[in-house]
Amino acid sequence: MDVTDPDARRVWVAAGGRCTFCKEFLAEDETTGQSVFIGQLAHIVGATRQKGSPRGGSSKTPKQRAMPENLMLLCPGEHKVIDTFEHWSTYDEKQLLAFKQQHERDVRELTGLLRKPKSTVIRVSGSIRDHAVDFSKQAVIRALLREQRFPDFSLHNDSQNCEVDLRPHDGEDDSDDTYWKSTKLTLEKRLRPLNNHLKTKEIDHISVFALARIPILIQLGVLLDDITNVTVHNRRRGSGEGWGWYAEGRSKNLTFGVTEVPGEGDPVVTFSISGPVDLDALPVELQGKPRYDIRAEGVKLHPKILQSSEDLEALIDRWREVLATIEADHRNQPISLVLAVCAAAAVEIGRAHMTAAHAPLRVFDRIKNTYALALETS
Repeated sequence: MDVTDPDARRVWVAAGGRCTFCKEFLAEDETTGQSVFIGQLAHIVGATRQKGSPRGGSSKTPKQRAMPENLMLLCPGEHKVIDTFEHWSTYDEKQLLAFKQQHERDVRELTGLLRKPKSTVIRVSGSIRDHAVDFSKQAVIRALLREQRFPDFSLHNDSQNCEVDLRPHDGEDDSDDTYWKSTKLTLEKRLRPLNNHLKTKEIDHISVFALARIPILIQLGVLLDDITNVTVHNRRRGSGEGWGWYAEGRSKNLTFGVTEVPGEGDPVVTFSISGPVDLDALPVELQGKPRYDIRAEGVKLHPKILQSSEDLEALIDRWREVLATIEADHRNQPISLVLAVCAAAAVEIGRAHMTAAHAPLRVFDRIKNTYALALETS
C-alpha cells in the first residue's frame, strides 16, 4: 500500500526533518545549500512479504506496514545501509523501532525546551596551580538540559558566549599583585552588561559554571550577589567534563562547626571544607587577630565532601551566621578570608556577602608555603 501524504508528513515532523541515524538535516543539500527534500521514508518492516523485502517476514498487514509507526526518516546513505541484506540481522525490527522512538522523543523534548525556563549562562575559566583549565559549551548545555532548562546565549553579542576567560598569558605570575588586579577588572567588565539586563528583567535566571582560583570565584560571587536568581553548578571531580552533584539531600553525619579564637584587630575567617587550612602557615598580618574557623565535621575532609546542593546550602547558612556575628562585633572592619573549598562553594560564599551591608572581603590564596593577600572585593 502507498503511504498517504498526511502520514508522510507526520513522519517528517516527528523526526524534526533530520535523519534518524546521522541527524543530517534533510530539507536542504548540505553541499550546495539548495532547498531540496533529500530525506527518504524507510520501512522498518518491509512493504511486502516478498523475498528481498527487508525484514518483510513480519506478521504485519500491508496496511500496518504503510503506517507512520512502521516508517522512519533517513538520509539516502543510511537507508541503503539498513536495507542491505548483510545488515538485516544487525538492524532488525526491534532495533530500528528503538532508534525511531528515541530520535522522535529527543526531537520532541529538545524543541519543547524552547517553552521551558531560560537560563543565561556564565562560564568562567582561569588557571589553577599553573594549569589552565577549560570546559566545553556542550558540557554546559548537557548540564542544563538535565535540569529542563533552556540555555540562553542570546543576550551576549560576542563570540565567547559569555565566557569570561581569565587564563593568564604566558609569563604572567599569579603571585604578582598585577595579576589579581587585571583578572578582577576583566571579570567586572565582562559581567557589567548583566546589570542592565537584570534591571529590565530580560534575564530570569543565571547559571554559573566556573573553575578558577578561589579569590577570583569569591569576587565572581560578590558581583552576582545574593539577590539574583542564580544556580551555581558544581564541577564533578574525576568525571571528565561532568557538572552536577554526586547525590541528593543532606549527607549523613556532615555538619559545619565554628570555633571562635579571640584576638585584636580585623576579623579573620577560615574555611576548612575540602581540606584543612594550615593555621600555622597564616601570614604575620593575620596572627593575633580575632578568628572564626569554619570546619566540616562528622566526616573526613576531602575534595568531594559536599555531595549535594543541600550540603552547600548548609555551609552557606553557617557562613551567614558568622557574617551576622562579625557585623555585630566588628562592624565596618574588613574581613580576611582563607579558604579550602570547592569552586561552587567559593562562588556561593561570595554571593552570601552583601556589599551594601558587610565590610569588604580580603581574600588570601595559598602560594607556595604560605597564604598571601590576593584581592579585595568590591
